[in-house]
Amino acid sequence: MPMNELLLRLADIYAGENIRHPQLRAVTLAQWMLESGRATSKLATEHYNFGGLKWRKEMAAYATRVLYQAHDGDEYYCKFATIENFINGYWAFLNRAPYSGWEEHIDSGEDFIRFIGPIYTPKPSYPDDVLVLVKEAQRLLSAPPRTHLVAAVAAVNLGTVVIDPGHGGTVKVGGSSPNNATSASGVKEKKLALDFSLILRDELLRQATASSQTIKVVLTRTTDVNVGITDRAQVAASEHARAFLCLHFNGLDDTTISGAETYFRAASNGNLNLQADIKFANAVHDGLMAGMRAVNPTAKDRGVKPDSDSGPGSLGVLNDAALGNTPANPRCASAYIEAEFISNPKVDKILISGADAIANRTQVMASVATAIREFLAGA
Repeated sequence: MPMNELLLRLADIYAGENIRHPQLRAVTLAQWMLESGRATSKLATEHYNFGGLKWRKEMAAYATRVLYQAHDGDEYYCKFATIENFINGYWAFLNRAPYSGWEEHIDSGEDFIRFIGPIYTPKPSYPDDVLVLVKEAQRLLSAPPRTHLVAAVAAVNLGTVVIDPGHGGTVKVGGSSPNNATSASGVKEKKLALDFSLILRDELLRQATASSQTIKVVLTRTTDVNVGITDRAQVAASEHARAFLCLHFNGLDDTTISGAETYFRAASNGNLNLQADIKFANAVHDGLMAGMRAVNPTAKDRGVKPDSDSGPGSLGVLNDAALGNTPANPRCASAYIEAEFISNPKVDKILISGADAIANRTQVMASVATAIREFLAGA
């Protein structure tokens, strides 16, 4: 059966995650496919809970608690802010008393699932039901990383846009720190930047196909790795991109501060296509604010600013030479958004930990996707 984007996104991220027992990657993905109806269940689509994990206090480091109406009645389940949190949470979930001894059954995926299966669910056929899906899971995991995706060929070609999820990994690389901000509920900026960027990619592709447009969307990373600042920008150069968007979040000790802001390359920092960058930054920011105010009418607009007003005084990822722009051919417009202050508890509930957070962030990114397409169509 056709794969939905959420399942493909889960497989993309899981393939790149560093897990303790990689030989169990395929069988656990198969288990999540079974539990979530191939990522179509409401627990999966609304809470990134692909494993049907019920809330336990030990899960507080990975998830928040949400009341969910399951087939056996209302009960508290785990809500995960990102797919990465679910993956890590699943393995933590097994490190509880009911599953004691599972690490003595890791020689094969079959040995593993036949041990934990009867504990996970009483259905006698459960391990066999999971094993039937292992080959399919293996194919998903072995597929090339989906950093480059193209909407269906159509009459209007919008060209290529590169999306850059900020940060990643565990060490500083080429001037890029692994993480800066952390949300009020404890979720790292790098994880949210990736999740929002993946949603934005899928929205761009969906909207373009529905509007008879072709668009190529390229991500600088699709897993938890760090990429140097210059290398991020150079993806736009190598792809001959028409637009480059870097996505970050703010965070401060003062948790009352909130709002979205967008930066463009300042003239004083050597911008080669100032007017195009200002136009793109304003378009993206207007889309971002429209989306934010749809889910939070009191969302604050911190404006569109030159990167000379940023903390560093210059954002290297917006460097025109690295983006492939020249005085004779400044083809790539660029912008850098700080989507919100995730240290603010209200923002956290709306976009990260609340029951509607995934739906809200999807609505916001859909609005940004529309703005990007309209810019490319009119540029």
